Amino acid sequence: MVVGGANWRRKRCCTDGERHRESRDSIGCDEEHMRRHRDIGVTAAIALAVMLVMAFQPDAHQTATAAATTQERTVKDGVFTTDQAARGREQYEASCQRCHGVDLAGGAGRSLTGDVFLRDWTGLTLDSLFERMQSMPPGGSESLAEDAYVDIISYVLERNGFPAGGDELSTGLLTGVRVEGEEGPGVVPNFALVQVVGCLRGSAADGWRLADASPEVRTADPEPSAGDELTEVQAIPLGDRAFQLMYVFPSPEAYVGHTVETKGLLIRTTGDSPVGASDSLNVTSMQSLAPRCDRP
Repeated sequence: MVVGGANWRRKRCCTDGERHRESRDSIGCDEEHMRRHRDIGVTAAIALAVMLVMAFQPDAHQTATAAATTQERTVKDGVFTTDQAARGREQYEASCQRCHGVDLAGGAGRSLTGDVFLRDWTGLTLDSLFERMQSMPPGGSESLAEDAYVDIISYVLERNGFPAGGDELSTGLLTGVRVEGEEGPGVVPNFALVQVVGCLRGSAADGWRLADASPEVRTADPEPSAGDELTEVQAIPLGDRAFQLMYVFPSPEAYVGHTVETKGLLIRTTGDSPVGASDSLNVTSMQSLAPRCDRP
């Protein structure tokens, strides 16, 4: 049994036309999302948060996660060339500037520079940004060659102060380049879609929670991990984090005491939260990794 998964594929509001939900300016399906959540009694505040955040996430077929591997580079490692960024500027001015602004600071479209860019994309790999660009403008039919999108990404990186290198960026390299600022990966932002491995505790009456959980890591896919990604997830050690779980459907009772992978929207505690309260996950999927929880 997998909690979420195919059920959440039906519940999520993304359409093929959106293809990637990493920007507030492409929600495009609020009514469906609100209807789904009214049916399961989500409060208005949480429903709004879910709609906004799910609009930030890539499409379900995007399987890259923010978990860094030893092979991964970052945008600070010179992953594009100056010539490539120059081509990207021409493409940007022709196809993107009218929505995102001459200086990339945004307008009708999301800002592609500065703190906003880093908040939206830190912890994700460049293939997420690539897929988002391919869906622009929302509801539009305009499309460019894949190389043109990669050139635009190079220009965006240059405008954000990241260094050029000796080799051009290509589509085959996008999944291996992670976005992060000068201070490193930083803190995962509130309402980000994240992936956690931990021990399932609790009950339907008392609430579900994760104990001994790994630190939250941004992910681009709300579905349960599969294939090579699942192999990587199974190697993640337990940690010392704890999370309250919200809106877990169907019941995960069969997984109590299991090591589970859980994906969901991160809802951080605030200054008004009770002392000792833990962060929460609005669950999009859960699957068992092992029938027990063994700490190293």
